Amino acid sequence: MSSKRRTNSSPPVPMRPSDAFFWYAEAATPELRPLVAGLFLLDREPDRARFRAAIDRLTVSMPRLRQRVVEAPFGLGLPVWREDPEFDLDYHLREIVLPEPATNRRLLRFVGEVFSAPLDHLRPLWEAHLIGGLEGGRSALFMKLHHAVMDGVGSNALFDAMTQVRRGGAVTPARPAPAFRVSDAAPAGALVRRGIAVAGTAARALVDPVDSFRQVARLVRGLGGLVGEIAAPRVATGNGNGTGIGRRLDGIVLSLPRMRRIKARLGVTLNDLVLAVVGGAVARYHARRGAHIDTMSCMVPVSLRQDHERADLGNRVGGFLIQLPIGEPDPLARLSRIREQTQAAKRGGNGAAYQLLMQASALVPAAVFRGVAHRMAGRTELICSNVPGPSTARYLAGARVDAVYPFAPVMLGTPLAIALVSYGTSYGVGIAADPSVIPDPERLGRYLELAIDDIERCAEPAVSPRGAKHAGTAHSTAPRARPLRGGLHGAAKA
Repeated sequence: MSSKRRTNSSPPVPMRPSDAFFWYAEAATPELRPLVAGLFLLDREPDRARFRAAIDRLTVSMPRLRQRVVEAPFGLGLPVWREDPEFDLDYHLREIVLPEPATNRRLLRFVGEVFSAPLDHLRPLWEAHLIGGLEGGRSALFMKLHHAVMDGVGSNALFDAMTQVRRGGAVTPARPAPAFRVSDAAPAGALVRRGIAVAGTAARALVDPVDSFRQVARLVRGLGGLVGEIAAPRVATGNGNGTGIGRRLDGIVLSLPRMRRIKARLGVTLNDLVLAVVGGAVARYHARRGAHIDTMSCMVPVSLRQDHERADLGNRVGGFLIQLPIGEPDPLARLSRIREQTQAAKRGGNGAAYQLLMQASALVPAAVFRGVAHRMAGRTELICSNVPGPSTARYLAGARVDAVYPFAPVMLGTPLAIALVSYGTSYGVGIAADPSVIPDPERLGRYLELAIDDIERCAEPAVSPRGAKHAGTAHSTAPRARPLRGGLHGAAKA
């Protein structure tokens, strides 16, 4: 049976400006390679026939995975998603058996090389690599996609569609999703949608003009802050721009109940706690290399999805910049300074303003976009993404998914990206680094563990950033962090 899937041709679907931003970013500056990825560790080899059926089902239920990008004639207008008449599952779905010793270190080296390579823009923008031969009879799936296809929260829909709730769960054929909707493809339909949205906004403004004015003012303040950050001269921190080409990966598993217990004791959000932990780890890393850095610019992505959009691909993401106070030696003082910045960003509407700026950037001429991209390079030295994931265990063609590690883009001027996703009671942490700047991300993994220990010790009868005292035992009984580099359940191995 041929691996190629020929489908009835359907009209193209216009690319959203927020998705086109990532497409244009790579075209303008190849070093800004916007790829996202996930590494799924499996407790055994999946059943091959069911695994192939699961991936095929995924592409049927999510037509974006069978569509390629086609530029508008003469660049007049946004690109479109067009069904690939030569879609070949065997091209996108690949299998490899690692040579012995198939350690986690060798696995990470291999997927780092895969993550470094650009995707073929003449095909649908994804690849999946099933990796066998791992120690203990385990296997892994590494999947990478272009950021134009989806954001972090959207990956949950992909994971749900690909996996099953039971080990013996059947992989049923998917119903093909509607190939296209008139409202998506027809300019008239798009205009009608926009007209309805504008009319709804106007109606709300008439009902509650004060609230509408506040929202507009908040968005304007957010845009003003972002434009000011772009226009301001860059302050060198010694972190280095890197090349934007290579990728070196590492990952650890944290205890989600432990993190929740610490954040509850301190009266902060889980995201603020994560940023404080990352700040502590980065501080240790640079101190060991003899670099004394006071602050580091960190981009914090924010999901702007409504509840009904959680299963959609594409990008509904904003974000805001904070200055991680990595020069602050006191973990609680560092956490307090981070909390002040995140609250100010939320009050100022920076998250929505960032998405609006992305959408506007996608509509400017290529030369202007390229200039903006180069202007922004290096202003974000670190990306820290935190996404809620599935709360229960999932299976892939008979293999249990033991851990999930997300990887965010590494690019020119931003040599480090740390992404987290919750899965059951665990917190998977994926560390992606530009090896020309950070050649040993596994050291950062160890420092993340130490940074959690530091904050946990301070959390016990310490004063939280809100000023409330917290009592408790000095040592947590929660599971410790488990490094991917040495296996999920054992000591580190080379």
